[in-house]
Amino acid sequence: MMLVAKILDIEIGKLGMLKLAEPAETLIQNFHFSEIEKKEFGLIKNDNRRKEYLAVRILLEKLTGKKSEIIYNTNRRPELKNQSLNISISHSPDLAVVLLSEKNAGVDVENIHRNTEKVATRFLSETELNDIRKSPQPNLQRMLYWCAKEAAFKFSCEPETEFKKHISIYYFEINPKGGMFYGQLSKNLQPLKLVFHYFFNENNVVVYCVEEEKI
Repeated sequence: MMLVAKILDIEIGKLGMLKLAEPAETLIQNFHFSEIEKKEFGLIKNDNRRKEYLAVRILLEKLTGKKSEIIYNTNRRPELKNQSLNISISHSPDLAVVLLSEKNAGVDVENIHRNTEKVATRFLSETELNDIRKSPQPNLQRMLYWCAKEAAFKFSCEPETEFKKHISIYYFEINPKGGMFYGQLSKNLQPLKLVFHYFFNENNVVVYCVEEEKI
Protein backbone atom coordinates (compact mmCIF):
# COMPACT_ATOMS: atom_id res chain seq x y z
CA MET A 1 0.00 0.00 0.00
CA MET A 2 1.35 3.41 -0.99
CA LEU A 3 1.34 5.92 1.87
CA VAL A 4 0.50 9.55 1.16
CA ALA A 5 2.80 11.96 2.97
CA LYS A 6 2.36 15.71 2.82
CA ILE A 7 5.57 17.65 2.24
CA LEU A 8 5.61 21.42 2.78
CA ASP A 9 8.28 23.93 1.80
CA ILE A 10 8.43 26.35 4.72
CA GLU A 11 10.45 29.46 5.54
CA ILE A 12 13.25 27.55 7.23
CA GLY A 13 13.33 24.26 5.33
CA LYS A 14 10.92 21.38 4.77
CA LEU A 15 8.19 19.88 6.92
CA GLY A 16 6.59 16.48 6.37
CA MET A 17 3.36 15.07 7.79
CA LEU A 18 2.00 11.53 7.74
CA LYS A 19 -1.26 10.29 9.24
CA LEU A 20 -0.92 7.48 11.76
CA ALA A 21 -4.03 5.76 10.47
CA GLU A 22 -2.40 2.57 9.20
CA PRO A 23 -1.20 -0.31 11.42
CA ALA A 24 2.51 -0.88 11.87
CA GLU A 25 2.34 -3.89 9.54
CA THR A 26 1.31 -1.62 6.66
CA LEU A 27 4.03 0.90 7.42
CA ILE A 28 6.64 -1.87 7.46
CA GLN A 29 5.81 -2.61 3.81
CA ASN A 30 6.87 0.95 2.95
CA PHE A 31 10.18 0.92 4.80
CA HIS A 32 13.61 -0.68 4.42
CA PHE A 33 15.38 -1.22 7.73
CA SER A 34 19.07 -0.73 8.35
CA GLU A 35 20.57 -3.26 10.75
CA ILE A 36 20.51 -0.74 13.60
CA GLU A 37 16.91 0.22 12.84
CA LYS A 38 15.90 -3.43 12.78
CA LYS A 39 17.34 -3.89 16.27
CA GLU A 40 15.77 -0.69 17.59
CA PHE A 41 12.38 -1.55 16.14
CA GLY A 42 12.52 -5.06 17.55
CA LEU A 43 12.73 -3.63 21.07
CA ILE A 44 9.50 -1.62 20.68
CA LYS A 45 6.45 -3.54 21.86
CA ASN A 46 3.76 -0.85 21.95
CA ASP A 47 1.91 -0.64 18.61
CA ASN A 48 1.54 3.15 18.71
CA ARG A 49 5.25 3.59 19.36
CA ARG A 50 6.01 1.18 16.50
CA LYS A 51 3.85 3.28 14.15
CA GLU A 52 5.52 6.49 15.30
CA TYR A 53 8.99 5.02 14.78
CA LEU A 54 8.20 3.91 11.24
CA ALA A 55 6.23 7.01 10.22
CA VAL A 56 9.03 9.37 11.24
CA ARG A 57 11.62 7.44 9.25
CA ILE A 58 9.38 7.08 6.22
CA LEU A 59 8.86 10.85 6.30
CA LEU A 60 12.57 11.43 6.65
CA GLU A 61 13.31 9.44 3.51
CA LYS A 62 10.66 11.36 1.59
CA LEU A 63 12.09 14.67 2.81
CA THR A 64 15.71 13.84 1.98
CA GLY A 65 15.07 11.69 -1.08
CA LYS A 66 17.37 8.98 0.23
CA LYS A 67 17.90 6.49 3.03
CA SER A 68 18.60 8.58 6.12
CA GLU A 69 19.16 7.46 9.68
CA ILE A 70 18.44 9.15 13.01
CA ILE A 71 20.88 9.06 15.90
CA TYR A 72 20.57 10.64 19.33
CA ASN A 73 23.18 12.74 21.13
CA THR A 74 23.91 12.67 24.87
CA ASN A 75 20.95 14.99 25.53
CA ARG A 76 18.63 12.63 23.60
CA ARG A 77 18.33 15.22 20.86
CA PRO A 78 17.79 13.66 17.40
CA GLU A 79 20.41 14.19 14.72
CA LEU A 80 20.88 12.94 11.18
CA LYS A 81 23.72 10.48 10.72
CA ASN A 82 26.40 11.88 8.40
CA GLN A 83 24.26 14.92 7.50
CA SER A 84 24.44 18.55 8.61
CA LEU A 85 20.71 19.29 8.47
CA ASN A 86 18.91 19.83 11.78
CA ILE A 87 15.93 17.58 12.49
CA SER A 88 12.99 18.01 14.86
CA ILE A 89 10.32 15.36 15.40
CA SER A 90 6.84 15.31 16.89
CA HIS A 91 3.67 13.26 16.80
CA SER A 92 0.11 13.43 18.09
CA PRO A 93 -2.09 10.32 18.38
CA ASP A 94 -2.94 10.56 14.67
CA LEU A 95 -0.18 12.58 12.97
CA ALA A 96 3.62 12.34 12.68
CA VAL A 97 5.64 15.44 11.80
CA VAL A 98 9.29 15.85 10.81
CA LEU A 99 11.02 19.21 10.27
CA LEU A 100 14.36 19.55 8.46
CA SER A 101 16.25 22.82 8.42
CA GLU A 102 19.75 24.23 8.06
CA LYS A 103 18.85 26.37 11.08
CA ASN A 104 18.33 25.19 14.63
CA ALA A 105 14.56 24.72 14.92
CA GLY A 106 11.89 22.91 16.92
CA VAL A 107 8.45 21.53 16.03
CA ASP A 108 5.46 20.20 17.92
CA VAL A 109 2.06 18.80 16.92
CA GLU A 110 -0.91 18.26 19.21
CA ASN A 111 -4.57 17.39 18.91
CA ILE A 112 -6.47 20.64 19.45
CA HIS A 113 -8.96 18.90 21.73
CA ARG A 114 -6.33 17.76 24.21
CA ASN A 115 -7.11 19.19 27.65
CA THR A 116 -4.16 20.96 29.31
CA GLU A 117 -6.16 22.96 31.85
CA LYS A 118 -5.25 20.80 34.85
CA VAL A 119 -1.52 21.20 34.23
CA ALA A 120 -1.61 24.84 33.09
CA THR A 121 0.04 26.23 36.23
CA ARG A 122 2.98 23.87 35.71
CA PHE A 123 3.99 25.26 32.32
CA LEU A 124 2.48 28.78 32.18
CA SER A 125 3.65 31.91 34.00
CA GLU A 126 1.17 34.25 35.71
CA THR A 127 1.34 36.57 32.71
CA GLU A 128 0.59 33.70 30.35
CA LEU A 129 -2.25 32.45 32.54
CA ASN A 130 -3.78 35.92 32.35
CA ASP A 131 -3.38 35.82 28.57
CA ILE A 132 -5.38 32.59 28.49
CA ARG A 133 -8.16 34.06 30.65
CA LYS A 134 -8.68 36.99 28.29
CA SER A 135 -8.58 34.87 25.15
CA PRO A 136 -11.91 34.26 23.34
CA GLN A 137 -10.70 30.66 22.81
CA PRO A 138 -8.91 29.81 26.08
CA ASN A 139 -8.60 26.06 25.51
CA LEU A 140 -7.10 26.48 22.05
CA GLN A 141 -4.90 29.37 23.21
CA ARG A 142 -3.55 27.22 26.02
CA MET A 143 -2.85 24.38 23.60
CA LEU A 144 -0.95 26.72 21.28
CA TYR A 145 1.13 27.96 24.21
CA TRP A 146 1.87 24.35 25.13
CA CYS A 147 2.88 23.51 21.54
CA ALA A 148 5.07 26.60 21.36
CA LYS A 149 6.87 25.68 24.57
CA GLU A 150 7.37 22.12 23.35
CA ALA A 151 8.84 23.45 20.09
CA ALA A 152 11.07 25.90 22.00
CA PHE A 153 12.22 23.09 24.30
CA LYS A 154 13.29 21.07 21.26
CA PHE A 155 14.96 24.17 19.81
CA SER A 156 16.96 24.65 23.01
CA CYS A 157 20.30 22.87 23.16
CA GLU A 158 20.48 23.42 26.90
CA PRO A 159 19.66 20.60 29.33
CA GLU A 160 17.08 21.13 32.07
CA THR A 161 15.19 23.85 30.20
CA GLU A 162 11.95 24.48 32.12
CA PHE A 163 8.72 25.45 30.33
CA LYS A 164 7.49 27.85 33.00
CA LYS A 165 10.79 29.42 34.00
CA HIS A 166 12.80 29.62 30.79
CA ILE A 167 10.29 29.87 27.92
CA SER A 168 7.97 32.87 27.52
CA ILE A 169 5.20 33.24 24.94
CA TYR A 170 3.82 36.66 23.99
CA TYR A 171 0.08 36.97 23.60
CA PHE A 172 -1.42 36.81 20.09
CA GLU A 173 -4.87 36.47 18.57
CA ILE A 174 -5.51 33.10 16.96
CA ASN A 175 -6.09 33.07 13.22
CA PRO A 176 -7.93 29.93 11.99
CA LYS A 177 -5.76 30.04 8.86
CA GLY A 178 -2.57 29.99 10.92
CA GLY A 179 0.08 32.64 11.35
CA MET A 180 2.97 33.81 13.52
CA PHE A 181 3.65 34.81 17.10
CA TYR A 182 6.69 35.46 19.26
CA GLY A 183 8.39 34.38 22.45
CA GLN A 184 11.68 34.15 24.29
CA LEU A 185 14.06 31.49 25.54
CA SER A 186 15.96 32.71 28.60
CA LYS A 187 17.96 29.68 29.74
CA ASN A 188 21.29 31.45 29.12
CA LEU A 189 22.50 34.88 30.18
CA GLN A 190 21.70 36.15 26.68
CA PRO A 191 17.96 35.56 26.00
CA LEU A 192 16.99 34.42 22.52
CA LYS A 193 13.98 35.89 20.74
CA LEU A 194 11.96 33.20 18.98
CA VAL A 195 9.42 33.41 16.19
CA PHE A 196 6.74 30.72 15.98
CA HIS A 197 4.71 29.69 12.95
CA TYR A 198 1.51 27.67 13.31
CA PHE A 199 -1.12 26.06 11.12
CA PHE A 200 -4.00 23.64 11.55
CA ASN A 201 -4.33 20.22 9.94
CA GLU A 202 -7.73 18.67 10.58
CA ASN A 203 -7.85 18.16 14.39
CA ASN A 204 -4.19 18.99 14.89
CA VAL A 205 -2.14 22.13 15.26
CA VAL A 206 1.50 22.25 14.18
CA VAL A 207 3.87 24.84 15.68
CA TYR A 208 7.51 25.33 14.72
CA CYS A 209 10.04 27.89 15.87
CA VAL A 210 13.42 29.37 15.03
CA GLU A 211 15.52 32.20 16.40
CA GLU A 212 13.90 35.44 15.16
CA GLU A 213 16.95 37.11 13.70
CA LYS A 214 17.87 34.06 11.66
CA ILE A 215 14.82 34.12 9.38
